[in-house]
Amino acid sequence: MRALQRRLSNAFVAIQARYGRSARARGAHARAHAYACHLHQQVRSPSADLARSFRYFADQSLVGVYMLRSDGCILHANDKMANMLGYECAVDLIGLHIGELTAPEDLALLEENLQARLSGAAEHVRYTHRILSRDGTHRWVEVHGSVCQYEGGIALVEMALDVNQKVQSEWQSRLADRVFESTSEGILITDAEFRILAVNPAFTRITGYHPEEAMDKRSRMMTGPGAQAEINRGMLQRLASDGHWQGEMKDRRKDGSWYPAWLSISAIRDNQGGITNYVGVFTDNTIRKEAENKLAFLADHDSLTGLLNRNSLMRIFSQQIDAAQSSGETLVLFFIDLDRFKTVNDTLGHHAGDQLLVAAAERLREQLRPDDVLARFGGDEFVVILGGSPPQEMIAAIAQRLINSILRPFVINGHEMFISASIGSAAYPEHGEDAIAILKNADIAMYHAKERGKNAFQLFNKEMSNHALEQMLLENSLRHAIERKEFELYYQPQFSAVDGAICGAEALIRWRHPTRGLVAPGSFITLAEQTGLIVPLGAWVLREACRQGKAWLDRGYQFGRIAVNLSPRQFSSDDLLMTIDNALAHSGLPSAMLELEITEGAIMQNPQEAVVLLKRMRQLGVTISVDDFGTGYSSLASLKQYPLDTLKIDRSFVKGIPGDADDVAITEAIIAIAHKLHLQVVAEGVESQEQHDFLRAAGCDIVQGYLHSTPLSAGEIEARWYLGGAQAET
Repeated sequence: MRALQRRLSNAFVAIQARYGRSARARGAHARAHAYACHLHQQVRSPSADLARSFRYFADQSLVGVYMLRSDGCILHANDKMANMLGYECAVDLIGLHIGELTAPEDLALLEENLQARLSGAAEHVRYTHRILSRDGTHRWVEVHGSVCQYEGGIALVEMALDVNQKVQSEWQSRLADRVFESTSEGILITDAEFRILAVNPAFTRITGYHPEEAMDKRSRMMTGPGAQAEINRGMLQRLASDGHWQGEMKDRRKDGSWYPAWLSISAIRDNQGGITNYVGVFTDNTIRKEAENKLAFLADHDSLTGLLNRNSLMRIFSQQIDAAQSSGETLVLFFIDLDRFKTVNDTLGHHAGDQLLVAAAERLREQLRPDDVLARFGGDEFVVILGGSPPQEMIAAIAQRLINSILRPFVINGHEMFISASIGSAAYPEHGEDAIAILKNADIAMYHAKERGKNAFQLFNKEMSNHALEQMLLENSLRHAIERKEFELYYQPQFSAVDGAICGAEALIRWRHPTRGLVAPGSFITLAEQTGLIVPLGAWVLREACRQGKAWLDRGYQFGRIAVNLSPRQFSSDDLLMTIDNALAHSGLPSAMLELEITEGAIMQNPQEAVVLLKRMRQLGVTISVDDFGTGYSSLASLKQYPLDTLKIDRSFVKGIPGDADDVAITEAIIAIAHKLHLQVVAEGVESQEQHDFLRAAGCDIVQGYLHSTPLSAGEIEARWYLGGAQAET
């Protein structure tokens, strides 16, 4: 018992020495010490009295007190310990194992300290761990423990002091220190006079000043002179009134360089409300400012060439028009399109195309005056604005300089390439009162320059606008013509050059417009090709020709083959084979009675792919003819690689025979070599008997042209050659 008394007294002394002696603590300690002496006097008393004395002693304590058996189960505890663990009274703890009341993370520490005393390795222990409350929460306690004899055995006496708030405060303090040291923002703490008391490593990294260089110096950020003085005056007013200020300011690093800093300052006040300190947190805004400037630049400029983009062009042009309206000046706008640029993209790739655009933009800039505006409108299109009422001769001279600059060869990735430029021009106020109208008219003029053969400069005139409007209306009508069934086919018969018998018919499309009447193909085929409408239009022609051919076949009319033209765009479409197969399948026309005419230029766009496609077409059973031979890029020698059946001599050669010696020589050569390659020869555009006689003598197999028949409707074909047993006319 003396040992128990001594150990309890020692533990209280240790607690008092560590945590001080408040009035309440001094009173409790005095009572506990007095009662420890009382226990010493009753050392010979029965154990029951000792137990009562222990409980009385423990109940007087301000700390948790409990006694453990050697197996770790609780023998006695005071109400303070029960309250710390969330139990109503100490009785609820009796019999519980101390491990059940310890946080799982600290069980190893608990076991280590229990074993140290039970094994005799230590009489006294002191450790801090987390107890496990009844509701599952953790609480930090500092435990002082010792060993005593109890009922012939060993017992462990422990006192637990609640240090949860102290541990949390220490943890928060360490966390604050780590945050202060590791944060990427610069932090400085000053006194009320802005003298620096502390800085963190980020402060040094951003400003270049080490802590010893900054200490006791007045912060320039908060007291900067000169242009920043006004900012600082507003800052101090806000800090005094609101206790907080934030904003951007320029600061200078140790090496003298300036950087934009985003600064946030808070005022720290004492209990009387006076400002004792300031805490400033700042970041180096250089990267963000650079990003903002870059975004602002990209909002107004083309990312590839660095020129003005379309939006900024229209804004600037509108502003210039407003200024010109006030001053009475004129403005001139060039709309520039690079010719053959698509070929570069298709052959060398988009990266080479981008390099070419950058080089072209630089050449255009070199030819302009400093005040002239140059913008990339999109794709391979550029726009130039000339201000200051330029005279006509200057306009033409600048346009020609721009054209000549693009004509010089470009070297991209080791490849020398040649392109040209087509330029259209419109002026304010002559050709429009606003930016949109002038730009539209310059665009129209540019397309007219392309129609003149490209590499040209064209001024806008009102006739161009009328033509453009007519083309637009025609395009709108063309888009609805298929669904409204406004198209019909005419057929031009083909005859044997030897006996004049019908041996085929070429299907030719006509558009019966509801207000314009019958529209010839020359008025809309090019437009359909440009807009892509030629693909569905060509599919309709193929279906209708096959249907009509099968109808004639069912009536017993012998007409040879139906010939259908395929446009270059249709020839390159992915679904061409399916379109041909579907037309044959739905109509029931034998595939051998369908002849597909393909222009020489379409084949030569990609000869290798053309060979593969033509072979697949032949596998469908159709025959293949090369139309307009001699006007493209191929040679007679190249014909052998293509799976062809027929060669059509272009009308431009037929027109000159028999009077033009060159046309005669070319025609005879075509016929002779075609026969050597086992190809039939068709001559189109035969309009005179002399032409017919020459072609027949030269060995031409088939002729067609106005000499024998103009294109006719299906009904006219039937009435003229088949009804009533009429014979073919020669």
